[in-house]
Parts: sequence; structure tokens; C-alpha cells
Amino acid sequence: MILPSIFVCFCLASAVNYFRTRRQRKFITNLKGPFSFPLTGALLKIVLLTPKNFFKRSADYLGKYGALTRCWIFDRLFIPVADLELAKQLLHSESHLETGQKLMSDWLGDSVLMCQQEHWSQRHQQIAALFKPENMLQLTKLCQQQANQLCPQLVQQAETREIFDVWQIVSGNVLDLMLATTCGVQPSVEYKKAFTELTELYRNRFLSIKSANRFTYWLASPLKRRRQRRLIKVINAENKQIVEQCRQQQQTKMPMKSEVFIIDEFVSTTPSREHQSLLDVLLEYEKLTDEQLCSELNTCNYLGYTLCSTTLCFALILIARHPAVQQRCLEELRASRSAEDGNLPSLPYLDAVLKEVLRLHPPQLIVGRQLSQDFTYTHSLVGDGILPTGAEIYINLYELQRCEQQYGKNAQHFQPERFMDHPPELLSFSLGPRSCPAQQFSLSLLKTLLAPLLLQFELLPHGDAVRPNLRLILGSQNGFLLALRQR
Repeated sequence: MILPSIFVCFCLASAVNYFRTRRQRKFITNLKGPFSFPLTGALLKIVLLTPKNFFKRSADYLGKYGALTRCWIFDRLFIPVADLELAKQLLHSESHLETGQKLMSDWLGDSVLMCQQEHWSQRHQQIAALFKPENMLQLTKLCQQQANQLCPQLVQQAETREIFDVWQIVSGNVLDLMLATTCGVQPSVEYKKAFTELTELYRNRFLSIKSANRFTYWLASPLKRRRQRRLIKVINAENKQIVEQCRQQQQTKMPMKSEVFIIDEFVSTTPSREHQSLLDVLLEYEKLTDEQLCSELNTCNYLGYTLCSTTLCFALILIARHPAVQQRCLEELRASRSAEDGNLPSLPYLDAVLKEVLRLHPPQLIVGRQLSQDFTYTHSLVGDGILPTGAEIYINLYELQRCEQQYGKNAQHFQPERFMDHPPELLSFSLGPRSCPAQQFSLSLLKTLLAPLLLQFELLPHGDAVRPNLRLILGSQNGFLLALRQR
């Protein structure tokens, strides 16, 4: 009696699921995809996916079903995309701006990364105001100061010429730089420890069945969830004290002078600064609450720390393994340095190198969109069509930017020259109205940190090759290994 009852319930649930999704199914008949079992759909495609096998499975999936497909998981419609034609139409759309990202909502809240469509434009403008030309000059000087601190930390590695993981040094310097850019001060050591630990907790949750949603994470990992909430409280408590200090300084119109800043019995010296921080800019908008300010600071710190650190490490690895590229970068830097008295002028080849790194190894590998209304598209291969409301679209930049049809027969090879004369489309900063507002600053930051390293050290291609994995952002299973020799 039990088995027939289970069978009847399964059939009823499958029928309900089918009728709930029949409108969506009507619009996607032109798209290929894996077989969908009753009720569960293609659940195995997700269950068997891990950060380590993601790249092989995604390549196999694209080879079998194509660059524009559909995949049902229960009643959720996923649209995996590695097609430039559709990606450009979607990203340039003014009506489809919701990212659907919820994994980090406990920490990043209602920030620019996850805010609703109606709030995006205003938040984007507020953050973009930080990168005004007059402030960019001061931010570039801040990057140069951090670069001067980074090089001495690598001298010992160059003396021994031993293989080491460059992430361990680079990431800490980038975090210091991002905190100075967003907060205007250097928070406490406890803050930095909490920030890096919390980042790792979230990265380890990605593509984990235990973290499919908040309920499963609470049920399967109660201790980690408790630790995560404590770390968020530590970070936001100090953020609010920084916000209050900055607000008082703006109200009294006092210049930022060196003063003692006490947080939870930690004493930190806040140096005088000339640049305007992100917090200074956001406080000009009185409608933002303290919670919203904390969310924006956390989001910009997290994205800047993880994405810039990863890109810089990939750049060092790729340059080390391509001696001709390293030599040409060195010649360009030496010529520019002698002509410009040490300043960093336009460096077209180094810019091309960084863009080629971002093409091959986009740090934010997946760009998502959650459709709150139908999306009408045109396509040369699958024909014109409509992606229905409720569909979750995931653009795979890693595969898209390695497509031979779009980037030539050598799309898998590291060739910075492709960005010199007739540069191809680069989606690593996204496109359209929801593109990264810090694109130019990010490239300037990377160039400013990379240039003195190339001038002072020869990058040696020692150590195991990078084995990419996906933990929220693109990373490496075995770290970023290389060796240095002082010039």
C-alpha cells in the first residue's frame, strides 16, 4: 500500500510541476538541453557539479548541447549561456538588471551587487562618483604607495629563488588598498582577520549541496553558520564606528589629520590623506541608512579584494610563463619610466596584457540575470525567441571568452597583441547599464601594482601550473606558484 501511495503522490507532484511551468516550456522549444525527468528535471547535472570538475563538465555540456541551452531543476528554469550574441543583448538591456544573487545576502545585504532593479541606477551613480578625474589621480598615488610596500615583501623570496604562493602576499596588500579606498582608514587587525575568514566561509559554500539555500546550510552546518553570523557582526560593528567617525568629520568640516582612532581596545593611527574615500562619497547621500552604508562598504571591499587579487596573481603566473611577453612589458616600462620621470603614463602593451589575462581568466566567471519579465532576443543560430519570466540566466565568461568562433583559432592561447589594434569584446567587467563602475580604477590599480614588480624582479616559471577551480570567483586548487629573481 505504501509504494502505490508514493507512486500516486509522485505523479501528482509531477503533474502540478508540469502545469506550473507550461508557459515557460512553450517559449524554449527551440533550445536544446539535457533530458528532464518528471519532477526532478536534470537534477544530476547540478548535484554532481563541484568547484574542481566545473570546467570539464561545463566544456562537455557545451560540446553536447551548444552555447545557448535550457536546463530544468525541479520547477526552476536555468539558461546556461556561453554565447556572445545573446550575452550582449541581455547585458545591454535596460529592463533586465536583477542578478538573482542571494548566497551572500546575509553579509552584503541590499548593496549595489544585489539591490532591486529600481535602485540600481542610483547606487551605480553614487559609487561611480568616487572615480571622478580629480580623485582618480589621488587614488592612483595611493596605489603607488601600496606598490612600494609590496616590493620589499618579495625581496626575500627573490634572494632564495624558492617557489612560493604569491597569493599569500598579494592578497593582503590588495585588501589594505581596498580598505583605504573605501573606508579612508585602516581598520583593526581583528577586522581584517574576520573579513578574510568570512570570505573563505562563503567561497567554500559555493557549489555545495549543504549550501543550496539558507535552510539547508542552517541544518547541515550549524556551527559554521553561527561563526559566519559572528564574523558579520564584528565587521559591521567596526564599519558603523568608521561611518560615525567620518560623519562627524564631515559635519565639523575638519581636515583629515593624523589622529588616534580607538575601536574595541585597538588603537590605530589614521594618517592624513588627500583622496576622497567611497564612504565620503556615500555620506553625501543622506537617504542611505547605516545598514546600507555597511552593505556597500562590504560589497566593494569584497569584490575589490577577491577580484583584483585573483587577476594580479593570474597576471604574474601568465607573464612568468611567457618570457617574450615579460621582456616586451619590461622594455615598455623602462622606456616610459625614462621619459616620464618614474610616473606611469599610457602603457598600451601592459594594458593589453591585463585585458588578455581578464579574457582568459575572468575572476567573476559567472554573470547572472533573473528575469522578472519576458526577454525577447534575436539569434543567428537558434532563431528569434523569448526567454520567459522566472528564467535564471547564467553567462559563463570562461567558456564564452575562449570561443574560437569569436576570438579566433588561438582563442585558448595567451596573446596580448589581440588587444592592441582591433581589440575584441571583453565581458569581464560586464557590459551595459550594470557594468562595473570601477573598471578604469581596477585596471589602473592592477597596472600600478604590476609595473614595479616587473621592473624590480624577473618572474620565473617555476612550480606547478595553475589548476583552476570555481569558488564564487575563479581560483586555483594548488595556489599561484612561481619564483622570483631580482634584476
